[in-house]
Amino acid sequence: MKAFLILLLLFRWAFSEEYVYGNVLILPSHLKAVVVSKSHQKLIAIQLKNEYPVVSDEMVSITGLRFGDKIRKGDMRTPSGVYFPVSFKSKDSLPSYYGDGAFPLNYPNALDKYVLRRTGTGIWIHGSQNKELLFFSSKGCVILKNEDLRRLSRYIFLRKTPVIIQERFLRLPLSEYIEYRRKISDFIKKWKNALMQIYSGDVQELYGLYSPDFFNREGTRYDLFQKYRKTMYSLGGNRPFIKLVNTMAFFDKRRDGREFFVVYTQLGFLSGDEIKTVKKVIYISADSMKIITEENF
Repeated sequence: MKAFLILLLLFRWAFSEEYVYGNVLILPSHLKAVVVSKSHQKLIAIQLKNEYPVVSDEMVSITGLRFGDKIRKGDMRTPSGVYFPVSFKSKDSLPSYYGDGAFPLNYPNALDKYVLRRTGTGIWIHGSQNKELLFFSSKGCVILKNEDLRRLSRYIFLRKTPVIIQERFLRLPLSEYIEYRRKISDFIKKWKNALMQIYSGDVQELYGLYSPDFFNREGTRYDLFQKYRKTMYSLGGNRPFIKLVNTMAFFDKRRDGREFFVVYTQLGFLSGDEIKTVKKVIYISADSMKIITEENF
């Protein structure tokens, strides 16, 4: 009887805990994140209120004809991952199939190219000439009704608004969500502090935050650090600084069990006697908490 009561209390505790949408961990108040569930054929817009995710809009969204994650060009699958709209194409410049316009996404991103080795291009969010949409019928794009595309466009800031595509919506217990947010916040602080150490010639702290298997457009982590050393230095007695602006962080959980944190930030730093800025996206293995690739955006 005692064991039964304990199990009952545990059951009630588990199901009484609040659950939240778990992909969006850090997001500036002026932005909304777009989250697409391929399984649910639905898109939601999420913003953070008092640091917690709240759904502000939702709409039907159509994804690839074939289930699962995109692997190669022409496989009719929609990729999972964190992307950003890079431009807008008006309906006047497109065939009628694309409806009222399209937002091309930055697929393939650095994670796709250098870690997951995925191929293909041309993953867009676009409208449709059809009044009714057929589920699981795209060639890999995310398709909306024209009226929904127009509504979504109010939330879109090019190269800033995150588009998170997942197999299904990720719902996490609030306590777990808070722990993920703390974990990535701590990592961002360590990364920022490690970048500051470059000005004194010390890269050991930064080196420890990068995977031995790191690879990106620059090459290995050694190649990347050589570039950091060339761009991050001080002249004329100027005091070095590192500034992170509009920082965002997301949790990307894959169907195969792999988990990644994705961090977007606008990095400001001293280069010689000039102040430079660059938009940067870093991809972190949630298992090892090491950066596995990164890109300037």
